[in-house]
Amino acid sequence: MPGTERGHRRGGGIALLIAVGVVAAGLVFLYLWQGAILSGLRAERAKAILALAELERVKLDLAYQVDRAYSLDEIARRARALGMIPFDEERTRYLVIEGGSH
Repeated sequence: MPGTERGHRRGGGIALLIAVGVVAAGLVFLYLWQGAILSGLRAERAKAILALAELERVKLDLAYQVDRAYSLDEIARRARALGMIPFDEERTRYLVIEGGSH
């Protein structure tokens, strides 16, 4: 039965070809899926880098505002606005309490 054996081999060759095609299609799918995942991760990374840059800018701005708010000139300006005046030795009065040990 040489014809039957040849048909069996042909059927086995087709099954092998289909199996190789399925494996190749699976590998292509995995490659494309991996590429999509990497693209998504790169986009998230870019967003995080932009957010970090914005936060660093805000941090520098806040540090500048704190330095400015605690500068001697700013404190003196606020004190004058509250009615405080510079220390004057002539205006200083001492209260002496009789009978105290201090």
